[in-house]
Amino acid sequence: MTDIKTPQDHIILVPIDFSDSSLNAVYYAVEMADLFDSEITLLHVLSTGAMKSLFTNDSEIALLRDKVRNKLLETKSQILEKWPNMRVSTLVAEGKPFKVINRVAKENKTDTIVMGTNGANGIEQFTGSTTTRVIKSSDIPVIAVKHKQTNPKFSKIVIPIDLTKTSRQKIDWAVKLGTKYNSTIHIIMELDKDELALKKIKANLNQAETIFKRNGVHFESHLLDDRKYPDNLGKDTIQYAEEIDADLIMIMTKSESAKLSEFFVGSYAEQVVNSSSRTPVMCINPKPTGALSSGGSGFY
Repeated sequence: MTDIKTPQDHIILVPIDFSDSSLNAVYYAVEMADLFDSEITLLHVLSTGAMKSLFTNDSEIALLRDKVRNKLLETKSQILEKWPNMRVSTLVAEGKPFKVINRVAKENKTDTIVMGTNGANGIEQFTGSTTTRVIKSSDIPVIAVKHKQTNPKFSKIVIPIDLTKTSRQKIDWAVKLGTKYNSTIHIIMELDKDELALKKIKANLNQAETIFKRNGVHFESHLLDDRKYPDNLGKDTIQYAEEIDADLIMIMTKSESAKLSEFFVGSYAEQVVNSSSRTPVMCINPKPTGALSSGGSGFY
């Protein structure tokens, strides 16, 4: 296993706006918390901008706060009915949603954020853009969820292999999840016409396979044929994941290099999160090369 020090209490933060996607995220988070003996924090953020435009006095805002607190407590009660030993806390905060989510995650020493990727009207304020902002600015992994699964386990995890030096951090997380969920990791890669680039990709593939073997994690390696997968790695990853009915796609969200064409980052990462119709996506912002991938380790 990787040498990662973990905090004594593991916390999964679940931003919730009571939309279907955010309630689906709760469903996944509970399963994860049960496996990893983690605590769950249900967070609702009241957007200060929205409150100023919708409400004219403090009493209306106070009523809204009470309504949100009660809905969070109802959700907590529903969780405890099925998982009576689950540790669940609730929190209502105010501000810009993505900033508050990241601040609360940092203050509470959260391991991982699990959140929905779309929202609705009224007090259901989170949108795709909020999730994207959280993903881009979070120091810890974010799992973006859309649809509810009857069995919220990560049995099939898809990992695209690229050239980035920080890909090892993605592999470390795959070991943590794969071990607990008894997953099969599907490593996918695409041929590159550039001989040097292809050599580097294959080296990363070999490293990933070695790590999985050493840790006893089931895996399969697949080379995506250009004829069947003619698009960029982002679209091809989604296509492959849907074909095998994958339970999770795991990606890095940005690189340390200016040569963006060499990396699965930026618009590609955003494309996977926004375009994946049913497969949850785990997004990991890389630590500086050479550093341990410490950020979240309730999953160890």
